[in-house]
Amino acid sequence: MRLLSDVEKAAAAADVRELITSSGQTATLLRKQTGENLYGSDEGEFTEVCSFALELSETPPKDLARQADALASVLPELDVRVEDRVHIQGRDFRVQTVAPQSLFGVLTHKVLELVILHGG
Repeated sequence: MRLLSDVEKAAAAADVRELITSSGQTATLLRKQTGENLYGSDEGEFTEVCSFALELSETPPKDLARQADALASVLPELDVRVEDRVHIQGRDFRVQTVAPQSLFGVLTHKVLELVILHGG
């Protein structure tokens, strides 16, 4: 027995897409240039990959022990990677984790765990 039909799955994915895009928030995705990535290094030149819609949620101080400053929900097709940078509202974040989210087999969005970069 299937819990959701294909039409219902598509509708759920469309609803999540609309929630993210209707947040009115956009950011710039930055990626380190190929060949300049030293293992474990935050140094190097980052270039703009694209602008994208997201819903940014600053995490409360109690979550700081998890080493995350914010979470961002993004569209599922965004090619975002760990160690990429997200520039939003004059601040830069490093992407700590990328977690695809699904609903009964349909990829609805990705959740990024972000760490703010200070002094950059």
